[in-house]
Amino acid sequence: MDHAWKRMSQPLLRRTGSLFRHHRLGLYILAVLVGLTSGLGAVLFRMGIDTWSQLLTGADDYTVSMGPSVGSLAALGTWFVLVAPVLSGLIVGPLMSRLGHTPTGHGVAGIIWSTRHGNGTMAPIPALAMTTSSALTIGGGGSVGPEGPIAELGASTASVIGRGLGLPRLPVRYLASAGTAAGIAAAFNAPLAGAFFALEVILMGFSADAFIVIVLACVSSTVLSHHLLGTTLSLSLPYLDLSGDAQLGWVALLGVVGGGVGIGFMRLRFIVLDVLTRAWQRLGVPIWARPGIGGLAVGTVLLVLPEMYGESSAALNRALAGRYTLTLLLMLCAAKMLATSMTLGMGFVGGVFAPSLFIGGTLGAAFGTLVAPSYAPAAGVFGVIGMGAVFAGAARAPMTAVLLIIEMTGQHALLLPLMLATVLATFASRFLSRGTLFTEELRRRGEDVEDPMTTTLLGRTRASRLMVDPPATVEATTSLREAAELMSRHGLSALPVVTVRADDVRELLGCVTAAQVVGALLAEESADVGDGSRPAATVADLPLVSERLSCQAEATDVLEALTRSRMEGLPVVERASGPGSDRQQDQPDEQLVGWVHQRIVVERIYEVQARARAAAATYTSLGSRLQDRWHTRPVPRRRISRVARISTRRLRRR
Repeated sequence: MDHAWKRMSQPLLRRTGSLFRHHRLGLYILAVLVGLTSGLGAVLFRMGIDTWSQLLTGADDYTVSMGPSVGSLAALGTWFVLVAPVLSGLIVGPLMSRLGHTPTGHGVAGIIWSTRHGNGTMAPIPALAMTTSSALTIGGGGSVGPEGPIAELGASTASVIGRGLGLPRLPVRYLASAGTAAGIAAAFNAPLAGAFFALEVILMGFSADAFIVIVLACVSSTVLSHHLLGTTLSLSLPYLDLSGDAQLGWVALLGVVGGGVGIGFMRLRFIVLDVLTRAWQRLGVPIWARPGIGGLAVGTVLLVLPEMYGESSAALNRALAGRYTLTLLLMLCAAKMLATSMTLGMGFVGGVFAPSLFIGGTLGAAFGTLVAPSYAPAAGVFGVIGMGAVFAGAARAPMTAVLLIIEMTGQHALLLPLMLATVLATFASRFLSRGTLFTEELRRRGEDVEDPMTTTLLGRTRASRLMVDPPATVEATTSLREAAELMSRHGLSALPVVTVRADDVRELLGCVTAAQVVGALLAEESADVGDGSRPAATVADLPLVSERLSCQAEATDVLEALTRSRMEGLPVVERASGPGSDRQQDQPDEQLVGWVHQRIVVERIYEVQARARAAAATYTSLGSRLQDRWHTRPVPRRRISRVARISTRRLRRR
């Protein structure tokens, strides 16, 4: 009985696995599953923030009251804001130090790197540690946002599902992007913005397959979030409208200013991070202890400006309602940039998505108060536009910015000015900086995801990854006949010529070619006849080819050198140090470390093409496979005989 069941179930399991690995239908089913799990993760993450905030402050959002704590720290009164970040830091530091290490990096930057240069996978344990630590950070007063941990949690969930089913690289990338989009859609109640965020920021491109997968995940996560958290807008604002098209000039100016402020926020974040990192290292403070100690600095900021507590949602609502003065709005805008940078620099974790919205909202409200003091809704109108402008400038994602603000506020009447402001903010951002709020972190790690070279066949592959061991070498004292025999034995047309130093370092002198050796041997024979010339005795007497490659030479340099020298291979060298060198200081010794052959480069290109062809052959739809099977089916004999009879009748009629 068991044997029969195994015999029946194995083909079913094999077909099921093939459905998910090779058919778009299976991928779409997985997208819905990823959306549901990511949405559930986002809901649990939000509940964790609220629970920790309730425990410390007695409220889900402390910026509603900004008074004394009515939670477990009620005995401290308003001074509890000094203790809350410290308590969070004492948990965050050891947790991230022990479980948070990952080669891809955390947050949106880590997802971008994984989907662009990796296989699309995100480790689940570091993602859980990141999410837990971020919930503690935000609930404990840290001025960061929830989008980074939510995105990482969604991407790691998709990675676990995709890699568990053995999916190819491309579907895993799509699912990771879908998980990111689903998490953001559930967190901000913005499914369309989440989808375009994944396309603009994560994938940095558009395709029909990616869009379908991402949208399915966003829809399923948003539906789940609506059932568990409700359908209320993230920001409760009255109906807002621009007073006239004449105000579009001010909107354009706000877009340019917002783009500059977004880049300024990005620069300040990393400046503060560098300063604090150097200070921690100079003081010898271990990484796990930094959040606990740095919590005192975060608490000091909260003691002066309690509006900086957590996401500051209620404070942003008051700013858009025009309840703050111009001076206070500018102070809150600058304080949010500094508080967020300080929180991250102290070792806490979280996103920068939500803080950029607060910065843009207060900047826009201050701008509206300044340019239109007689227009009552000016703070709200320009505040909403400023949110989109600063985010577009910092993230360089104008479509995401427009859709996000519309879905968060429901202000459809501001669609036109939002489009204008975000486009101009993106232009200003590109003019001022190459990096964005997310890619700058990768650039500092040596990864440039916007480099056009990464899309070529060999990308920026170094010569050290293309080389192999030299097939053979000859010393400078080798005779011509020995060199000829060595070339004939190995089937080579060129050999590197080296001199072996006392420390066994092979110093490259150059390359000798078969044409040079043959020519020298012919000259030697003619000299024996008696023409009076003095032939070369060793390979060192020949004019050696000086062409060589550095280990750090890129693939383009390798191809250029092979084309220029017209040789089938070139030596790869690196600088060597040690005694025995008779070169000058400006001419360092060059040690022979490898050999790049034309065949190796061609094989590498073939590997890339073969992988792409295999992916194209397997990543097809169920419908296309059925159509192919239908068109290639054998023709029945009855049909053949029928067609033959019809053809015969037509010929007889003629």
